[in-house]
Amino acid sequence: MPRLPLKPLKIYSAVREVREQSEEPARILVTGSQREAVTAVFEALTMGADTGQSACLLDSQAGAEAEPLPPLTHLKHGDVVTLVIAPDEMDSLAFNNRLTEADQAGAQTVVVLTQAPGVEVYFPGVGPSRVVGMAPGGVPPVDVLAEAVAEAAGDTAVALASQLPVLRHEACRQLIRKTSRQNAAVGCLFIIPGADMPVMTINEARMVLRIAAAHGEEVGAERAIELLSVIGSGFGFRAVARQLLDFMPGPGWIIKGGVAYGGTRALGEAAKAYFDGSTRVTPSRLTPLVDKLKRLRG
Repeated sequence: MPRLPLKPLKIYSAVREVREQSEEPARILVTGSQREAVTAVFEALTMGADTGQSACLLDSQAGAEAEPLPPLTHLKHGDVVTLVIAPDEMDSLAFNNRLTEADQAGAQTVVVLTQAPGVEVYFPGVGPSRVVGMAPGGVPPVDVLAEAVAEAAGDTAVALASQLPVLRHEACRQLIRKTSRQNAAVGCLFIIPGADMPVMTINEARMVLRIAAAHGEEVGAERAIELLSVIGSGFGFRAVARQLLDFMPGPGWIIKGGVAYGGTRALGEAAKAYFDGSTRVTPSRLTPLVDKLKRLRG
C-alpha cells in the first residue's frame, strides 16, 4: 500500500471525530393536521428500522379543530421538522407560525403536501427541494422524501441514517458529492506539488468513516484499518494521475481539480458499495480509472 501523506494521529482524530458525530442525538419531528398522512410519512421514514432505533423520530399528535397544527416544542438546533399539511393550509397562520418556530430553534424544515402541488413551491427558509408532494392515495414518495430529509439534516444525516435505513443511500450520496467537490476545489487551489494531498486525504478519511457510520457500523480501530486500505488506493490513483499532468495540454489546475473530484468520488462509491455489502473494496477496483488516465497520454 502506498505511503500515506498523513500521520496516524490524523487518522485517529478523524475516527474520534466521526464517532462522536455519529453518536450525537438526532431527531426528526413529524407533525401535521391529518393523522393518516402523518402516520404514512412516519412509516415511510422508519421503513426497515428496528422499533428501538426509530425512537429518534418523534411523531406528534395530529392537531385538534381549534389548532390544526400543534405547536413545536422542545426543538433544538439540528432537528428536522417534517410538516405534513394539505395544500389549502399553505397560507394559514398556523403553518407560517410553525415555520417561524422551527427557524428560531435552529431546526430545518421539510414540507410534505398531502397532494402534489404540480408546480414548484417555495416557503421562507424551505427551498423547493425540501417540498414533497404525496402520490395519489396518500402514499409518500420514499426516495424523494429521503432526499429532502437528508438534505435538511445536513451534518446529522449520518446519525439519522445509522438508525433509519431508508435515509442511507441519500445521506451517502450527498456526502460523496460534497466531499468530491471539496477536494476538487483543493486540487485547483494548491499550486505546490503534493501540498494538497494531506488535505484531500483527511477529507476522504472522514468521508469513508461517515459512510461506515451511516450504515450502522461501529467506527473504531477496525474500521480505521479498512480506511487505510481505501485511502491508500486513492493515493495511488492520484499519484499516477499527477505524473500524467506533464503529458497533458491545457491548464494543470483544471486537470488537478478533475482528478481530485473523480478520485474522491470513486473512493466514496467503492466504500458505499462495500458497506452496502455488494462488493469488497480493494485497490484493483480503481485500476480501470487509472487505465483511462494513462490512455490520455496518447
